[in-house]
Amino acid sequence: MNQPNRTKTYIARKKAVPMISEKVQQEMTVNTLEGPRTAHVGDYLMTGTRGEQWAIEPDKFEDTYDVLGQTPDGKLQVQSKPAERAIFQTLVPMDFIIRGENFHAEAGDVIVRYGPDDMAPVKQDVFYETYEVIRPATSEEDFGVAAV
Repeated sequence: MNQPNRTKTYIARKKAVPMISEKVQQEMTVNTLEGPRTAHVGDYLMTGTRGEQWAIEPDKFEDTYDVLGQTPDGKLQVQSKPAERAIFQTLVPMDFIIRGENFHAEAGDVIVRYGPDDMAPVKQDVFYETYEVIRPATSEEDFGVAAV
């Protein structure tokens, strides 16, 4: 996929980095690194390595994370299950819509594809702390983002 606004696609693996999670008890707005998002009752509120937060739906949580235990205050200690993801780095700012939500990526952010019609930007420094790039993607693994 030849697009001048991004790098070519690579495959990356999430590192086994411990994180904290808690179940959302009431609908709330979460100020993520990519902007405000709504967390719904039953979602999991994730807290990353730098205190950044995001919400994840229960089925995606179970597919993505292993529960390691509980913290003294009752939150869950989790880490990512081993998985390979297609990624590319943006070279210019990008705005796009995924699952009906607006996303903004700054130049240098990394777009991570979690599944069909499921991707999100990750700040460059957070990406390289929590992922490792393992190889170039094949043409079948390549993906694009329709900018708005």
